[in-house]
Amino acid sequence: MALGMLGGCAVPAPAPAPPALVVDGLWRVDQAQQEPLLDRSQARLDFGQGGALTGHTSCNTLSGSYVLEGDRLRVGPVVTTRRACGPLAMEQEDRILTALENARTARVRPDGLLELRDGAGRGVLRGTRFP
Repeated sequence: MALGMLGGCAVPAPAPAPPALVVDGLWRVDQAQQEPLLDRSQARLDFGQGGALTGHTSCNTLSGSYVLEGDRLRVGPVVTTRRACGPLAMEQEDRILTALENARTARVRPDGLLELRDGAGRGVLRGTRFP
């Protein structure tokens, strides 16, 4: 009789997991440290599937690592080439590198833009996915 009573009790299905955040791929950097970039033609970040981060600051190439767990982002040490550029390009490079250092969360907005935010929730970098 106990088995017959259990048959009428339905166990609710677990809630579906939210879709995984997908930042993998190549992004053009449009804004860093809340300022638009002067030269967006080469500024880019490539989040590789294995946690490898590569890119360009419009002055130097960069490489490092990242870990994304949910929306929590940790960017490992980033190294760059040591090419000298003009003052504006160097300032832009510094803003991109500082944004990566301060980034704590990542999200892809409904309009497709990538946003990296610091621990206080302030936007530190915004990018557009390359087609």
